[in-house]
Amino acid sequence: MKPGFFIDRPVFSTVLSLLIVIVGVIGLMMLPVDQYPQITPPVVKISASYPGASALTVSQAVATPIEQELNGTPGMIYMQSSSTNSGGLTITVTFDVSADADLAAVEIQNRVKLAESRLPSDVVQNGITVEKQSASQLMTLSLSSDDPRFDEIYLSNFATINVLDVLRRIPGVGRVSNIGSRYYGMQIWVYPDRLANMGLTVKDIQAALKEQNSESAAGELGKQPVIDVDITLPITARGRLSTVKEFEDIVVRANPDGSIVRLRDVARISLEASSYSTESGINGKNAAILGIYMLPGANALEVATNVKEAMKEISQNFPEGLEYKFPFDMTEYISQSIHEVYKTLFEALFLVILVVFLSLQNWRAALIPTIAVPISLIGTFGFMLIMGFSLNMLTLLGLILAIGIVVDDAIVVVENVERIMYEERLTAREATHKAMRELSGALIATSMVLAAVFVPVSFLSGITGQLYRQFSITIVVSVLLSTVVALTLSPAMCALILRPTVGKKNFVFRKINIWLHKGNNKYIHLLTRAITNPKRILAGFGMVLVFIFVLNRIIPTSFIPEEDQGFFTVELVMPEGATLERTRKVTDRAIEFLEKQPAVAYVQNVTGSSTRVGTSQSRSTLTVILKPWEERKSSGMGVEDVMAVARKEFEYYPEILAYLNRPPVIPGLGESGGLEMQLEARGEASWENLVSATDTFMLYASKAPELTGVSSALQPEIPQLYFDVDRDRAKFLGIPLTDIFSTMKAYLGSVYVNDFNMFNRIYKVYIQAEAPYRATRDNIGLFFVRAQNGSMVPLTALGTTSYTTGPGTIKKFNMFSTAAISAVAAPGYSSGEAMAAMQRIAREHLPDNIGLEWSGLSYQEKKAGGQTGMVLALVFLFVFLFLAAQYESWIVPIAVILSLPVAALGAYLGIWATGLHNDVYFQIGLVTLIGLAAKNAILIVEFAKVQVDAGIDVVQAAIHAARMRFRPILMTSLAFVLGMLPMVLASGPGSASRHSIGTGVFFGMLVAITVGIVLVPFFFVLIYKIKRTLRMDRVARIIPKKKMLFFMVAASAVTFSFSSCKLGEKYARPELNLPTELEAGADSLSVDNIPWESLYADTTLQRLITTALENNKDMKIAAAKIKEMIAAKRITFADQFPEIGARIYGQKERLNYGGDNPKPDPEYGAKLTLSWELDLWGNLRWANEAGIAAYMQSVEAQRSLQLTLVAEVAAAYYELCALDRRLNIVQQTLDARREGVRLAKLRYDGGLTSETSYNQALVELARTETLVPSLERQIRIKESDLSLLLGEYPGYIPRGLSLSEQHLPDALPVGLPSALLERRPDMRQAELKLREANAKVGVAYTDLFPKISLTGNLGAESEELGDLLKSPAWFLAGDLLQPLFAMGKNKAKLKAAKARYEQEVYSYQKSVIGAFKEVNDAIVTIHMAKDIRRSQEKLEAASRKYVQLAELQYINGVTNYIDVLDAQRGYLDAQISLNNAVLDELLSVVYLYKALGGGYQEQ
Repeated sequence: MKPGFFIDRPVFSTVLSLLIVIVGVIGLMMLPVDQYPQITPPVVKISASYPGASALTVSQAVATPIEQELNGTPGMIYMQSSSTNSGGLTITVTFDVSADADLAAVEIQNRVKLAESRLPSDVVQNGITVEKQSASQLMTLSLSSDDPRFDEIYLSNFATINVLDVLRRIPGVGRVSNIGSRYYGMQIWVYPDRLANMGLTVKDIQAALKEQNSESAAGELGKQPVIDVDITLPITARGRLSTVKEFEDIVVRANPDGSIVRLRDVARISLEASSYSTESGINGKNAAILGIYMLPGANALEVATNVKEAMKEISQNFPEGLEYKFPFDMTEYISQSIHEVYKTLFEALFLVILVVFLSLQNWRAALIPTIAVPISLIGTFGFMLIMGFSLNMLTLLGLILAIGIVVDDAIVVVENVERIMYEERLTAREATHKAMRELSGALIATSMVLAAVFVPVSFLSGITGQLYRQFSITIVVSVLLSTVVALTLSPAMCALILRPTVGKKNFVFRKINIWLHKGNNKYIHLLTRAITNPKRILAGFGMVLVFIFVLNRIIPTSFIPEEDQGFFTVELVMPEGATLERTRKVTDRAIEFLEKQPAVAYVQNVTGSSTRVGTSQSRSTLTVILKPWEERKSSGMGVEDVMAVARKEFEYYPEILAYLNRPPVIPGLGESGGLEMQLEARGEASWENLVSATDTFMLYASKAPELTGVSSALQPEIPQLYFDVDRDRAKFLGIPLTDIFSTMKAYLGSVYVNDFNMFNRIYKVYIQAEAPYRATRDNIGLFFVRAQNGSMVPLTALGTTSYTTGPGTIKKFNMFSTAAISAVAAPGYSSGEAMAAMQRIAREHLPDNIGLEWSGLSYQEKKAGGQTGMVLALVFLFVFLFLAAQYESWIVPIAVILSLPVAALGAYLGIWATGLHNDVYFQIGLVTLIGLAAKNAILIVEFAKVQVDAGIDVVQAAIHAARMRFRPILMTSLAFVLGMLPMVLASGPGSASRHSIGTGVFFGMLVAITVGIVLVPFFFVLIYKIKRTLRMDRVARIIPKKKMLFFMVAASAVTFSFSSCKLGEKYARPELNLPTELEAGADSLSVDNIPWESLYADTTLQRLITTALENNKDMKIAAAKIKEMIAAKRITFADQFPEIGARIYGQKERLNYGGDNPKPDPEYGAKLTLSWELDLWGNLRWANEAGIAAYMQSVEAQRSLQLTLVAEVAAAYYELCALDRRLNIVQQTLDARREGVRLAKLRYDGGLTSETSYNQALVELARTETLVPSLERQIRIKESDLSLLLGEYPGYIPRGLSLSEQHLPDALPVGLPSALLERRPDMRQAELKLREANAKVGVAYTDLFPKISLTGNLGAESEELGDLLKSPAWFLAGDLLQPLFAMGKNKAKLKAAKARYEQEVYSYQKSVIGAFKEVNDAIVTIHMAKDIRRSQEKLEAASRKYVQLAELQYINGVTNYIDVLDAQRGYLDAQISLNNAVLDELLSVVYLYKALGGGYQEQ
């Protein structure tokens, strides 16, 4: 087909474009809308239950047989299982992203069926479900009511009966689950004592239920063959029961005497929830919550609309007072995100059209690209529909990238036609014919190159390949369509509507043309200089490659940027074994706090459940749903801000651990945002080895700066009651072991018997003991089984019970016992750095039999890691091959390839400067950038090659091509850059993705149009010269030998200086042989989890401690010391680098050597000076390390002081409260003494007693009065002591709670011995002293080696001031100093340094022993203090009663007053002793807290 075919047939061209638009519009209307394409791996979930079984039993009896069958399923990536103490089992099998989800589910179902024969019958009876797990929750629906009639059970079942089934039938809905459901069940609450009295067992109850609650066929009267019967009648009978009354009337036993034992005689029957293990709510109120999941490939917005329409219809039949809400609706985020992308799309389109208009400078010319670009973009939608794509974030971002690319073709065509019309004075049609003859090849070539860039990366495997595919195919289709439009419609329109420019252009256009002309001239000037100075350009190009390599290594890597999706989850973890009631109280408190946050709309809770552990009464999961984006535009209302506030609040909940997580970046990929790692017990590793390894990992991970929010789902030791069956006795009595265990299981674990019918549904019947009979250990004595002789035997006669601990949840990963570790990358660190830190900790601190694997998003990120290099290599290779095929040359394409790295450098610099990460989006932008840079390069190379082939000199051809193509390249590139600007400046939902993809491309293109367009002609010339040289066999003349030798020497010197060694021994902590535990039974928890604000609940004491920490003079001295050490550290650090100074001088002297030749000798100069000591042996680095250790000692000293100050303020405050209490006791006693004197006086005056008794009362009064001044003096002194700690002048100290109201925990978590070294600042300070001593040994050792220094200056020097600037001067010198003889001084310094190091080793070991002694003494003291306080309480109570009796006897004349006085003295002493005992107990907790390292917090 001739190039002018479409120019002469404009109607044909228009029809083609209209067809493209029509196909695109159809596609746009039919494309499904979703947040992401279906890129999550298929997951199949297996659920089973074994009620009453422990986690260990479920793992061994249920999980293991199923896992053995599932292992090796085709397409499986990994398999996870979770067995809980509630008898639940969940197995999730994750498949490769390319696997078919339906076939995978069928395969799993078949394999589970094979395992059923080896499973307990109860498990099979309860049913094993196999289902495809939906990728993500689309929305949640809540039913709630303020009417007390509608409790949670009613709401849950109303939702199941009236709502759930309707929603499941809506097209596009994949699954609807009742979260925290409480389905109806017929509960048989058995009375074990009544059963035993009647000689019945649970098995009798089960047999009666199975017999009398069953469906059976009764037959039919008149069934053929039969004679003389006129009618057939089916016989019906009551089968399954349906009401509580019917179950109550079930006959358990008929006695010989005619009496009947019915079920109601031995049990309470009620229709209620089948399970109470979880409960759900919204904003602290009871609610039924339905989770709605979408089918893969469905239109999210359409499904959500249909659900809402269905609910409008259903709600018309709701009872009054019942309402529904959609607290969580993912489509709001999806629609807002896509709206923002659309907005960015139109902003980019507008800016591109604006640039086109300003560049082409007439509306006719600008109209052509304005029409061509939308045609290409709209047509892409049709092909997206054909290829099974959806309208999602990735495809729309691809279209935004495509805007800047597709406009190129139209601009190039129009600009070339306009140029030919202007230069050659041709008509529009003639100019268009000529332009298309020149351009057709280049347009096709650039399109092929762009296809070459994007198509290869589409074939990458896994999720990364899926992500690339969304972008690449979208961009390639739009580019190919733009090429079609550029070859058909654009030339036809050029021929029709373009007109030669006549008249003077307006002011703006003239200015733009002047700037472009100047820019073109400047560009040619730079290009000419570059071509004439190839060595400098090549050196600079080498630096570009080095910088790319370095930036690629130092820029943090991640998978996909995290977005604010409008919600996050909170997992609250109570101590293991906590009841649901305790968990509920904490959950309600947390909900109340979160509701008050201005950004929060709803707080959805599922109490008794956790995504990581499953059903557990001690866990609670909150989903915090924020308000829509438009209501959260003010600062402090982002998801991270709310999480930070919540995280700080939960620090003051001492009874829980709180884990806050953002949702997965890609919905359905993992349980939450962040990192998911599995520690596996491999080989011979036991459960205890896994627990120990997990504790070790958690300890070091909590100290790693790259990680935050580190948590483990491992439940190693939860309280359990062990029942040891006497098997011999059971066999002797003829009692099967199965009867013993089934009885316990029925009473304590709930047994599913059979079903009943109600509301046209089937519900389950359960047996369980009534609540009071399953509350304590002693209740087991009420459970009876029947012996062989018919007698009833209690279970306590068949075994013994003892308290123990065991696992709460057992998780497996690929059949290995595992501990799931979750973490989040700390602020300032990427997920790639955080994963590397976790791997490093596991490698350095865990034994070899503990393996490590990744799951969820971390697995995909690890799999995708390191693909940037491969992607770029593929891109460069395919670009090279396409160009080689087009130019029929292996050499010329190298000119294009070599010009591309500079654009990549710009992209790397852009994301480095803005703090972004090297993620998949950036890599996609990089590929686009390379394609566009290659396209610009081709436009120059194509024109230059045509001229070279015509015989023009290569330099002239390159310069001419550059001059001709400068304007269109600048126009297209600026259009692309401005098209990216809205992405760089994006805000709102989904902005992180737009930032990540737009920033690199924006900055890369800026560098490409400033530096890259110089390199393209330069390399074109260079390559042609090399090609010519190779043909003339003059390889040796390319680089002269002498210069090559110089470069080799220089490179060797630089390499040597950068790879210099560091002599000396690296620091290693001395062997300490720490004890295995600080206190018997201590766990891995530590006082790190208890801030002092939580320990000391008295708000007055908290204010005093805060004041002391702010004002205490010792703290201020320590802070000033830190400032001094920071400066000192900076000095040692700066010594490693060159010193550069400026010197300006002038001098004039008169010399007269020999006395007869006086001669003036002036000298003037201005120079830059350089001095640098090369640190070849590590001397300066050892000095810097010593400086850092000294600085860190000052930091730890301040932390240690803070810890001591907190303890001293608390101790002084409690002592002050004790003195107040003692003074109060004395004053109460004084009042009693005065009353005694009064009574004694009355009795003496009345003659009832002698004067002696009266005088004795006076003596005791006087003795008591002497105690008051002494106590008041002690109080004033103690207040002065406390004022000194507060950094204030002596004065009154406010009091809060009285001594009797002060309460501290009965026990503190002691933690692991190894953790004590990391927790106590004085231990860290002692170790830092050791580090400093080791570094000083390194300094002394490297002093024995030569020191090499460089000195030099550069500037001007002259004898005449006027000639100074004309007299350049420089100087460079090297200096080597090797100590040869110093009478052994240097070796003596080394020995002295080693001796000091040895002293510090012993000092450190002594400090460690002293710390452990301090902890041990504190533990002993706290135990003794509690015993003493209890004894003193008994003594005080007895003394008080004795005083009352003595006074009564004295009044009645039974005893004398001396006995009363003795009793009163004893009571006073007992009160004071009790006061001292309470104080001692408080102080013992304070000092134990201090000894364990409690009281320090990061400021």
